[in-house]
Amino acid sequence: MLMSTLWGAFGSLVGLFYAGMQVMVPCLPPAPLSTSLLTTDEYMGSWHFVAATVWDEDDLKSFKDTDSSTLNIQKGANATLTVTESSRVGDQCHKKTWTYFTMDPLLYRTDYDTIALVWDGKFINCSSCIIILFVDEGEETSAMLFARSEKIPDEVIQEFKSKMECVYMEDFVQAPLQKGYCDKAA
Repeated sequence: MLMSTLWGAFGSLVGLFYAGMQVMVPCLPPAPLSTSLLTTDEYMGSWHFVAATVWDEDDLKSFKDTDSSTLNIQKGANATLTVTESSRVGDQCHKKTWTYFTMDPLLYRTDYDTIALVWDGKFINCSSCIIILFVDEGEETSAMLFARSEKIPDEVIQEFKSKMECVYMEDFVQAPLQKGYCDKAA
């Protein structure tokens, strides 16, 4: 009970800090989605990787070889999310699964290697999109655009790129989608 109260107070302070940052840096996205909203059916299911941006070009290396990728987000036990990625790198399909526990608004991978924040696509005028900011243990930071459909308008991609450039995430890569998506069972 005490930890819940303390975490709630901490979350409120983080929210106030973020609101202050938005005044100083107007192109920051709105507050991240609450994990209570993120765990609703609206956000569960498949999301197609569209593009990624980073602060340091070296952090793009893991994205440059990826032709396509799909995330499948499902509710797990005890306020967790299970995220399964099916990706095509070259001619090979790879499948990885991670579990994240939720501490509003943050998602922590259970091995503590990665923290994530999620925004809905309204920030870039795409109601069927989400943006996920990942920070891993090596402090590599990436913002990734995902969409419900395999194809989204170029205007949405350009809006994502522009908004991320505004926060100095200027290095950008778009999924080439030349070899198709992997079968989700792969």
